[in-house]
Amino acid sequence: MRKRLVSSLATTAMVLAAVFVGSTAPAQAVTSKDFGPVVITGIPVSQSPALQLVVPLATIDSPQLAAGSNAYVYSELNASAADQVNLVDNEIRCTGAGASNVVMGENILPATGDPAHQNIKLITRFLVTATSAGVISCTLYLRTSSTSAHVAKETVQGNVRFASYSIPGDVDGVAIQKSLPAGNTVLSSTVVAPVLDRVIPAGYTKVDVVADMEFHWCSTNCTQQFAKARFALTVTTSGGTNCSSAPVAQTDEYVARGVNHAAIPLYTTVAVQPGCTHLHAQVTSTYLSGNVGLVGGAAAGLTDTTGHSGDLPNHTSAMTHMFALPRTG
Repeated sequence: MRKRLVSSLATTAMVLAAVFVGSTAPAQAVTSKDFGPVVITGIPVSQSPALQLVVPLATIDSPQLAAGSNAYVYSELNASAADQVNLVDNEIRCTGAGASNVVMGENILPATGDPAHQNIKLITRFLVTATSAGVISCTLYLRTSSTSAHVAKETVQGNVRFASYSIPGDVDGVAIQKSLPAGNTVLSSTVVAPVLDRVIPAGYTKVDVVADMEFHWCSTNCTQQFAKARFALTVTTSGGTNCSSAPVAQTDEYVARGVNHAAIPLYTTVAVQPGCTHLHAQVTSTYLSGNVGLVGGAAAGLTDTTGHSGDLPNHTSAMTHMFALPRTG
């Protein structure tokens, strides 16, 4: 399920980039950047408080943007060839005319672990709004640490790019995006979050909706070796006649103890009939079996550079989040 879902989303990203990019960057602006493969060594051992190695891998710059512009940032980080069970995070931090921090991650397993988690792809994507006229700069950082008593290594490669500089907002011009606040939500039965409920401007015929969930394998009383939960993204429209609903994007996720937490990408598209401009989107997470898990909210106390959790300077990065991309055609 995971490989098929991520593969389809990568294809979707290329389609969306073709649909949405509507401005040309000046020659000197690097709006897309590949990196790697590069071997990351010296990944610190497990300790308390946690020590993370933070490595900047690529930086991109937007063209000159008008205040209020909503840019779409898309990235993929592929990790492989780990010699220990390692935490791997794909974090994007944007500064300049607009600011935003988002991180998604999970553990990679060594050659002795489950083959499905020996080579992982982490997608981090979101909207960032220019609050003033100017350039937005975004840097992709690898955040990584070993979960063992041994210094570790792994290989990473990927890409970060602006998929668009002009994503439409709602009727008030605000980016259609929502992230969960700091802290985790216990998933013992059903959790409905995040939720988007907005009115889009008239004239759009489709809305693409993206939701990226972070799921942790255990909250308390971790007596079993796994957690299993279902994640379903549903999108409806209303306000007119014969309004449409999107196909449900759903996946059942099994997260083993060693994997610890999983980044779960979801995507669907809804057609917008005339007058049906009220958009409602939500993710319903449902406990299925194993340990009671957690839906991950924003991560607070992340160090700006390599350091222990909570060291200064630090920042907060969104994790579980959702956004919508209105379009025509």
